[in-house]
Amino acid sequence: MSYSQSHWQRVGEETRRMVAEVPLYRDRPQPPADPGAVDKWLARLPPVGKRELRRGFPRALVRAHQDLSAAMRSEQVTLLATSGTTADRLQVIWEWSWWDPQEREAMRLNALIARSLDRPGYREAVLTTPACGAGTCHVGSQTAAERSIDGILFFNESADPTHWTDRDCERMLNEWIEFAPRGVEADPAYLAIIARAALARSIRLPPPEFITLTYETTTRAMRRDIGRAFDARVFQLYGATEAGVLFMECEHGRLHPNERHSHVDLVPLPGPGRLARVLVTTLGRAWMPLLRYDVGDVVRVAESRSCACGLSSDGPLLERVEGRHSDCVEVGGTTVTPLMIDDALHAALGGEATLEQWQLEGDTLFVVDPHDAASAAVAAQAAGALLERPLRGERVAAIAPEASGKYRLVKP
Repeated sequence: MSYSQSHWQRVGEETRRMVAEVPLYRDRPQPPADPGAVDKWLARLPPVGKRELRRGFPRALVRAHQDLSAAMRSEQVTLLATSGTTADRLQVIWEWSWWDPQEREAMRLNALIARSLDRPGYREAVLTTPACGAGTCHVGSQTAAERSIDGILFFNESADPTHWTDRDCERMLNEWIEFAPRGVEADPAYLAIIARAALARSIRLPPPEFITLTYETTTRAMRRDIGRAFDARVFQLYGATEAGVLFMECEHGRLHPNERHSHVDLVPLPGPGRLARVLVTTLGRAWMPLLRYDVGDVVRVAESRSCACGLSSDGPLLERVEGRHSDCVEVGGTTVTPLMIDDALHAALGGEATLEQWQLEGDTLFVVDPHDAASAAVAAQAAGALLERPLRGERVAAIAPEASGKYRLVKP
């Protein structure tokens, strides 16, 4: 990919400081002075994974001149835990002055969202795992006012949506009606549950101007039910708690890089499908800078770097986020992702499918489908054909999320 010289110069300057100041990176060679050679230098560096970030945290990620205790006392930073699966969870030095601007700047890559943010009276609602950190924790029974921060209302109070009662759903639906958010940020699995609750009650919620889906992989069933319940444009916002927002979907369905705040390297995976792993180097970040960090996800790269939205970019465009790399399978030299399995299920079930959730664990495909008892067997046959091994389909009433509150599509 052909980044500009000014981009490579900035990457060189920032990584030079990382190598000099951050203990975790001190064994890396200094980047070359020539911006045109930084890409080859960066490609030779070993990726950093979650294991490396955990080792020696937080001291190994604090710059030599920084005082973490003082910064925490003055509330410049706080420590948060990411919401990954148990094995993937991390502690993060959360820097408010970096996170909020880079998130909003990423959202503004979408012209519709930028216009909405610019108008007075913007209100946003968030539906995901309960927000905990910096002295707040939206778990338990709290008023809407207690779950509101700077014009943002956090709906959820439970770490496991399979335990949502009718009363919980009705509270959130009523708060949605009263608050009437202009923008919504949601975990797609959680929003799909609320969408089904609204449809079952014939409740028409005030439509937001946009919905951003983030936190976990969006399946076709989730998008289908969200689309039925909400008359709103739905976009993917892709990032990670430890790395920031990396890509934002535009009005024409392509994900654009948030390149003022991160440099992304894409490492191709086996097979012909334009699949790649995501390695990120953060930019403009004083605390916990990341150098060639492996996010752990697989993405599908767009065929062209041009987009009908007209947004110019140095970096790559993405077609979609395919899921966790640890949930992928290699079949005959080709990488099969969770969303490729999802595609196969829905192709077999057809346009009238009523499947709501699925999870592949070992040789069993668990399916939640309250309306079609035969769909589990059909879905298992389709997934088995893709993976080239026999699978057994089992219809279940519910699938529980991981301890983090996220759902996992593929388990060992």
